[in-house]
Amino acid sequence: MKTTAHLLIALLLSVPGIAQLTIEGKVVDENAQPVAFAAVRILKNTAVVSEKISAEDGSFKVSIDSTGYYGIQISHASYQAYQVYKQVTSSLTIEPVHLKKSEKQLEGVTVSTRKPMIIRKTDRISMDVANNALSAGKSSLELFQLAPGVFVNNGKISINGNPGTRVMVDGKRLQISGDDLTNYLSSLRAENIQSIEIIAHPPAEFDAEGSGGYINIVLKKQKSAGLNGSANAGYTQGRYAGTSEGLQLNFKDRDLSLFASYSHEQTKDFDDTWFSRPVGDNVHYQSTAKRVNSYTSNRVHVGGAYDISRKQYIALDYTGSFRDGGFSYNSNIAVTQPQTATNRYVQGSYPVSNTRRYHNVGVNYHLNTDTAGSGLTILSDYTQNETKTFSSAQSNFYDDKNQFLKDTLFRNATPSTAKVFTADGKYIKVLNATSALTLGAKLTHTNIYNSGTFESFSNSKWDNRNELNYIYDYQERIVAGYASYSARILKTTVQLGLRAEHTHTHGDLVSEGKLNERKYFNLFPTVFMKRGVGKGQSLSFYYGKRVSRPSYSDLNPYQSYADNYTIGMGNPYLNPSFIHSFEMGYTFKNKYTLSASYDRQKDLIAQYALQSDTDPLITIYTRRNFGKRSNAGISLYTPFALTKWWTWNNNIIVRRESVSMQDVEIAKTIFTMQAVQVFSLPKGFSFTVNATYYSNLIMGNFLFDPFLIVDAGIQKKLMKNKLILKSTVSDIGYGYQLNGNVYFSNTKVGRMEQKRQSRTFNLSAIYNFDLGKSFKARKIESSSLDEQNRLK
Repeated sequence: MKTTAHLLIALLLSVPGIAQLTIEGKVVDENAQPVAFAAVRILKNTAVVSEKISAEDGSFKVSIDSTGYYGIQISHASYQAYQVYKQVTSSLTIEPVHLKKSEKQLEGVTVSTRKPMIIRKTDRISMDVANNALSAGKSSLELFQLAPGVFVNNGKISINGNPGTRVMVDGKRLQISGDDLTNYLSSLRAENIQSIEIIAHPPAEFDAEGSGGYINIVLKKQKSAGLNGSANAGYTQGRYAGTSEGLQLNFKDRDLSLFASYSHEQTKDFDDTWFSRPVGDNVHYQSTAKRVNSYTSNRVHVGGAYDISRKQYIALDYTGSFRDGGFSYNSNIAVTQPQTATNRYVQGSYPVSNTRRYHNVGVNYHLNTDTAGSGLTILSDYTQNETKTFSSAQSNFYDDKNQFLKDTLFRNATPSTAKVFTADGKYIKVLNATSALTLGAKLTHTNIYNSGTFESFSNSKWDNRNELNYIYDYQERIVAGYASYSARILKTTVQLGLRAEHTHTHGDLVSEGKLNERKYFNLFPTVFMKRGVGKGQSLSFYYGKRVSRPSYSDLNPYQSYADNYTIGMGNPYLNPSFIHSFEMGYTFKNKYTLSASYDRQKDLIAQYALQSDTDPLITIYTRRNFGKRSNAGISLYTPFALTKWWTWNNNIIVRRESVSMQDVEIAKTIFTMQAVQVFSLPKGFSFTVNATYYSNLIMGNFLFDPFLIVDAGIQKKLMKNKLILKSTVSDIGYGYQLNGNVYFSNTKVGRMEQKRQSRTFNLSAIYNFDLGKSFKARKIESSSLDEQNRLK
């Protein structure tokens, strides 16, 4: 294995051998006397990557594998905890760390050294999940709602009002979108998650896709040699109950580390919707629908890493997500007219069942090439996602006197298979202590095959509806190259990036003999600057250009029936949309942040409603390229430590959002505030309250009313923190109800009110076991950081 790896690298680059980077220093008390046996932990992206115990003279020296932004965390039972973040470009010696004596108790409450729930870093916001009492019983998708500036609706994720957010897991972009992404994130439970990172403005190393930035889910990683792991179980009760269970195992012996995790989940929830709209002159449509979702999910993640030498390692992992279930959907429709004799009422049942099979195999190779921290990374991934959906529609029609008129019965099968291969190579050259150059290239090849078969029931038999059947074959190839340069110039940190992407798409609607082929080349620059302007103060500036490609689900021409008069349909002829983003920020006392931002998007991909050519009562909802969108805002982040046991984080955003589309003009000043309070209580208890208020939300041609979400949770640690118990009540006041108006031609043309199973009581238990000595787990990376959100 070692010989093969050396030959591979020799073909790519001639490199000298290296030694690992180190961070060293000394821990002393307030009188400069050594503090022995203090715990020193090195963190990267909130995960502990190395740890040591200080010697009798207070000294410590820890090893790390690469340059980057690291947290240095020092704790001791007799002293207050210390934490600082450093940019490491070479081996680093820090100034002596002076620890202050801790007060064991304060007004009957134990002093807590737990890290903050929200940490703002240079390029991202990190939200702690593992130590968050509110995480009990939640999926990763539900956890997003707790993160500053993030909003989720029907699987669509936005950051600071900007849609098109992409999702990564441990740096691997999920190659799925739509219902597939929702189902995957719903099966990934909080018990397996360490933290969630919000990256609103990605650098050039990230794919240009994703107008709404990225969310990275950091999974828990064990750090002990031998055998160790954790087991968890959870229970959720709303209108319906749900359960989740999981097990994680890790093993390390010398140069080989292995891991495996499995989780199982059974969920059931509901969605009640009321919708009203006019249809033509003096005709009114009104529907009341009840949907009940039931799913069983299984998720497995296995892999390992082998240290070829101190300077290089290779890693392989597999992720499988399997979800089976569906939903019942029943509706009552009233179509009323001035002449009551022509009124019609429809009772419909529209059940759907589906199976989803997600597979991802990834391999990555890392080599450090010099003592300054330069290194080469080669990543490759293969993802396959298979979906089989079966749906039917049975409707009974009645007249104004509730007399039966007729019935209709349809069914369809819509299987889909998506395959994505990605390969990514990146070389980082550290030029000196303050500057570095990154060069990289990436290839992505995607093949998606969708088909649909439709049937109707008449004369006691099923007849094939050939006019509705379709086959859609879509291929996409993206070749990208990128370069970024970071340096400190005249006391200003500067990062310049440029990404070039050539895209070739080939969409063949075989059933209709229509071919849509496009080739385009684009450049995506990024600029970031930060300058200190006083003690604890700094100014920053960001500019970036990104692209929002249509999701694979939006390209699928499949027709889905919400009822006999409401149809959803994809559009295989959508084009990408481009967005320009600007942001200026000011930081005070290294923690309070004030920023102003502006985003402008052209050729917006948005939902569009049109009437059917065959029946004016039928409305078809599809997506088209039209119009533009702007989003200008001011945000303020204010973390307060009111006492040593009470912290309060506030995130306030005021923005002016406008959407201009064909026959649609919506402009609104939107106020959002999130307040998170954490109380560290005696005997291992902690209590957390999260309140989020939205004055309005704009989604396409929908303008939603104000709403308030309040969550509260308590956590208890037992058995020397090996056992963690959590209990949470989500959406205490049932405020998360999306009620709003629909606009068309600058006129309100409809009203929707929706209620979901958002208020739940949750219990969870996590037990951590450790049968080995301390070690550092290798990070499994992926080349597919950008495609997994778009598959369906």
